[in-house]
Amino acid sequence: MSFNCRRILCPVNFDENSAVAVDLAAALARQNDAIVYLFHVVPTLIQQTGAPNYLNICKGREEEARKNLQEIAHRHLGGVKSEVATELGEPATAIVSGAREYKADLIVMATHGRRGFKRFMLGSVAEIVIREAKCPVLTTHGRNEKPDEVAHWMARNPVVAGPDEKLSALTERMFEGSFRMLPIVEHEVLVGIVTDRDIRSHTGEWDRTTAKQAMTEAVVTVTSETSVQEAARLLRERKIGGLPVLEHGRLAGVISVSDVLEALTHGEQLGTGGRCSEREDD
Repeated sequence: MSFNCRRILCPVNFDENSAVAVDLAAALARQNDAIVYLFHVVPTLIQQTGAPNYLNICKGREEEARKNLQEIAHRHLGGVKSEVATELGEPATAIVSGAREYKADLIVMATHGRRGFKRFMLGSVAEIVIREAKCPVLTTHGRNEKPDEVAHWMARNPVVAGPDEKLSALTERMFEGSFRMLPIVEHEVLVGIVTDRDIRSHTGEWDRTTAKQAMTEAVVTVTSETSVQEAARLLRERKIGGLPVLEHGRLAGVISVSDVLEALTHGEQLGTGGRCSEREDD
């Protein structure tokens, strides 16, 4: 490279796209005798005050993320100087802040290439980092992501809850994020979901009802490689608002009705003219 590149920050999202970015960061580090900082952000939606259970869950996810980063460093960064770091917060802001903290000369990160309404309303993390970072940002697309698969459209790193949390805490979280469902996770395993219908059916009992008491245990799931059409069929037939997405048996994301509708509006990419509709029965 034509500039001094001795410190590389590589945000990792634990997906195939991130693996491509890590491999690229490793190659650049070997060329420049640089150190790679593997960095993962655990998203938080609400203020820390007044939500101790939520923060405990986030802290647990942060510890698990650190272990996963160490495994990635072992697999992908052989012979490369590296450190791992995690942060709680909003991903784009935390990445920009991390680049300053570690005095990064370069950020290497994956982009999911989201399109349409979601991109217009939210912007991608990569776009915000490119705009706000003080150092150069090198982005790369994933090698395996296909536009007709769930992985291309799902929301990764979904907000989750624990089985012993009260519905009052879940209600606040769902309201803050405009969610219709929350996956219930115990020891990194999906054990159920709580939907907005479950919340409504326990109105007046939120402070004394746990997620475990209200959740549905027989969860309909898909994998990241499931086709968008199959996800649409399940959402329509089950009359549900979203599907947890599993990768290697672990919760990787959630795909909602709005995600599927966005995908199916790009029929020229998916090779289909299909459509999906959602019907509310209550």
